Amino acid sequence: MFMLLLKELRHRWVIHVLIACLMAFIISILVIQSSINSSAEDRIKELTHELGKGMLVVPEGTDLESFYAMKFGPQVMPDDYADRIKASALGKHAGRIQPWLYGNITVKGKDLLLVGRKIKSGSTNNTSFESMAIGSGAASSLGLQQGDTIKIQDITFRVKGVLDPPPKGYDMALFVPLTAAQRLLDKPGKINALNMGGCWCKLDIAAYAAEVENALPGTMAITVDGLAQAQIQINDVMKQYSTLLWVVGTVLAVGSIVFLILYMLRKGEREIGLLLSIGLAPGKIVIKNVIISVITAVAGALLGHLLSVPLMSWFGKAFMRIGLIPSWQYLPHFVTAAFAIALLASSFPSWFVTRLEPTRLLREE
Repeated sequence: MFMLLLKELRHRWVIHVLIACLMAFIISILVIQSSINSSAEDRIKELTHELGKGMLVVPEGTDLESFYAMKFGPQVMPDDYADRIKASALGKHAGRIQPWLYGNITVKGKDLLLVGRKIKSGSTNNTSFESMAIGSGAASSLGLQQGDTIKIQDITFRVKGVLDPPPKGYDMALFVPLTAAQRLLDKPGKINALNMGGCWCKLDIAAYAAEVENALPGTMAITVDGLAQAQIQINDVMKQYSTLLWVVGTVLAVGSIVFLILYMLRKGEREIGLLLSIGLAPGKIVIKNVIISVITAVAGALLGHLLSVPLMSWFGKAFMRIGLIPSWQYLPHFVTAAFAIALLASSFPSWFVTRLEPTRLLREE
């Protein structure tokens, strides 16, 4: 039995791989359809703590997952975008507009977070020192206290204050003037975040965000309300096509396994006839075909869940601008369903063929 399994897999591995890949694609789509709602809700809840009721404007192409993990990419936008919004009709709705330049920097072998912000004066006491506030973790790591100075690249900073406790997530941050951050990160005249806030109770937040994006080319305006509205729209589409997806998916999955079995039986008719003629029990041939089908289908289900991870991440970033993660709670259900489909779809054709006369099979009639 074991040698028959190995022979089948070795001689016809291409068709098994193709069927498993087709099953994987089908399962990945069904996983996305099943878990996109819960995943989007979880991500929106997380971002609610970051965004609050405000709006975050970032350069187009910014990976929000990395952004909130404080790993900043090369994407930037002009630092006069804050002034553009203030001068436009949109400015009357924004009571707070703060431009920021975030970056990752290494100082004395320590990986730190650099936060550039606009302040009234970039220097302290009209001296040659730039002012810097520092998170308590960074201060301890660098051995700095209030009043100390440190030279980073070609700029000398004086520690104006140690933030203890620092703002959440900024324990290892250096807070410096925006112009200094632009020099250190070699991004003159650039920022990578614009925080906006105001009383938007009577505004269509999604429409306002779209107007901000039009006023500031090459940007994305992110709000919790906008994300929630995108989620609702996606859920409506998914519900609309839910039945169709499941019917088509089931038909394709069953059809794939039936095709696999028919292909195996057609290509192996002479072998089956020979095995039957030498006295091999038909049940063993059926079991062999069922096992191979189950292995292929279950492998497709497992691969489908793995494939759904990058597909769902892309889907979330394309339509909601946040990365989404499929729910793994559906994995046992899809594996069980794949097992049942393979079992049912492979057993009857195999049983039918093994009931034929061995001579017919040997003649491939």
